[in-house]
Amino acid sequence: MTDRPGYTADHVLRDLSLARRVGHVLAGLGGLATAVLVGALWATEPGPLPARTQVAFAAVIVVGLAWAGVAGWALGRRPLFAADRVVAAGLALCASTLVTLGTVAIALTQGSGTELVVAVLVGAALVGAAGVALTRARAHRRALLALRRDLEAARRPDPGPAPDEPPRR
Repeated sequence: MTDRPGYTADHVLRDLSLARRVGHVLAGLGGLATAVLVGALWATEPGPLPARTQVAFAAVIVVGLAWAGVAGWALGRRPLFAADRVVAAGLALCASTLVTLGTVAIALTQGSGTELVVAVLVGAALVGAAGVALTRARAHRRALLALRRDLEAARRPDPGPAPDEPPRR
């Protein structure tokens, strides 16, 4: 039995919990599956698709691959210090902004006033939720980094009293 804990500050702060690992695996597999399925659908179309549809398919593929990339990065990189949350929330903000702009553009060109209002309200809710997630993720990361600094400072030996400073004029 010892008085010292068996874990260092890096060990405590770096590992992902099982729930977060499972979440990253699901997000990565979901993003990859979405990108593959939309890519296969696009590739097997018998004729050329309209430009709007091609842009939408490309955007869905890029977002799906981005989620797969973030998941792979988070599962393979150590220590994270909640950087995975900041990156995922930033990606969510970008994706929800992209979806909002697309749906509002479609509602402006082909929809009625009601559809435009619904697109704006739903888009604002998505962007707002992603913005809150990004703000919370950044705050959590700052708190973890401050905790790491405090733990590392507590591990360092005490330098002793500071020498006397010369008088200032």
